[in-house]
Amino acid sequence: MNIPIDSILIPTDYSDLSESALKVGLAIAKRQMAEVTILNVVDRLSYFPPNKVFSSDFRMTPNIFSTVGEKLQELTSIIEKESGIKVTGKIMEGRTSDLICQLAFEENISLIVMGTHGTSGMRDLFIGSEAIGVVKNATCPVLTIPGNWNKTDFAKVLFPVRMNPEILAKYFYSRPIIEKNNSKLFLLGLSEQKYSGDLKEIAFLMDKIKIQLHNDKVVYQSAICQSKDFPGETIKISKEYEIDLIVLSSNFDNDFNPYNLGPFAQQVLNHSHLPVLSIKSL
Repeated sequence: MNIPIDSILIPTDYSDLSESALKVGLAIAKRQMAEVTILNVVDRLSYFPPNKVFSSDFRMTPNIFSTVGEKLQELTSIIEKESGIKVTGKIMEGRTSDLICQLAFEENISLIVMGTHGTSGMRDLFIGSEAIGVVKNATCPVLTIPGNWNKTDFAKVLFPVRMNPEILAKYFYSRPIIEKNNSKLFLLGLSEQKYSGDLKEIAFLMDKIKIQLHNDKVVYQSAICQSKDFPGETIKISKEYEIDLIVLSSNFDNDFNPYNLGPFAQQVLNHSHLPVLSIKSL
């Protein structure tokens, strides 16, 4: 099963915090020979003067869209000239997370690469809730990048394995990134402490992935952890082993377990200090 990454959507607000996501997205595009769409969302509320929000005489600056357009055109031209990547710039108006998901669906995007935080005007553009909204609703995998991230490759990838029969599908979606980076994979089996049956099932799922990794000639190591706090263990291991990327299943609605502090994917996204690739189960 081959799932290529041939189109990448990178939302940006030109802030320093969204610069990391742009660099990572372009690096992936170059390795995958993918086309890139750079999206700038204009939220009119971002440009309201603080003392005139409710003023009847407030008028939107007439040239705001042309100014944004000129900046976007300049950015795409520089990228194409310096990297050779085919880049398209788009400007949309409205709520950021909704428009990112809409465009990704309409353009059949393979991967969204976005910052977890950033600012535009006076309002947060990529605050946690916006990033979570995209991860929950996007029809393709979403790679979230912290604003202070300074790497563009992924030498070590953490792959948590839980009770999910579609675990191989998650691997196949992440395989292009793993292959092009020549990544070393860390399989982390997560089993409930109170359920001995989980341990056998997790071991079975990990064996399925190991067979595929052997066929793909991917270097890996593995461990199984019994815990009540899956997100905490995942983040702990990511720090101990200096992981560069965490790969998660992002099915939020079916992800709740009473022995966790909350939905697994959402907690890892909220507290991770490094990039997270979120993939919906089919």
